[in-house]
Amino acid sequence: MFDVRLQFSLLLICGCLAIFVTEAGSLVLGSIALLLLVCQSHYRLGFNWLLSYSGFVLLRYFIANYMSDTFLNIFLFMLSITLKTLPTVIIASGLAKVPSGKLLASLQKLKIPESILLTFTIALRFFPILRTESKIIGENAKIRGISFKQPKNWLHLQQMFEYAIIPLLMRTIRLADDLSASATTRGIDAPCQKTSHYEIAFRPKDAVGLIVGLSMLSTLWIA
Repeated sequence: MFDVRLQFSLLLICGCLAIFVTEAGSLVLGSIALLLLVCQSHYRLGFNWLLSYSGFVLLRYFIANYMSDTFLNIFLFMLSITLKTLPTVIIASGLAKVPSGKLLASLQKLKIPESILLTFTIALRFFPILRTESKIIGENAKIRGISFKQPKNWLHLQQMFEYAIIPLLMRTIRLADDLSASATTRGIDAPCQKTSHYEIAFRPKDAVGLIVGLSMLSTLWIA
């Protein structure tokens, strides 16, 4: 796994480049993001993202070349935005694998303001945990015979809202409070020099990530 500071820097670079690159450049950007995951030994995560990204690319190609409709043009525009933002999300998914203690210790060395650091740390932890919680809630709703996958339940929106959406909203509020309290307990907002048992230092393998990451700049010249 690359140094957290390097991953964070590459995340910012990718996010900025995604605004200016062309569609071809965005595809190259996505390929580099996937390569960064592989270089960090996140093979399963990289494979899952490869399938998702390839599916979006093929869907966009099929709609753009074989279908023509006003509604589909709107959907095509949404797909283009998705493909532009996915490389940044892919890099962020690798960063989310970093232990929270190591993440905090690394970002504090970048002299990031505490308010921004707290928000960023909670956000990286919030969405993966929320995904797990939504799966649990979905399984509980399925046991009660209420599942989004069954078209017959679409006629009973009130029940679906009661057994699936409301528990998710309540759990989301509690989860955000728990993560904030956890970060505060770790002393993230304490006005003193922080210490950590993690060794924060650049290593030779980070040079590989730096070279691969800086190659993202080449996407600006792809027409």
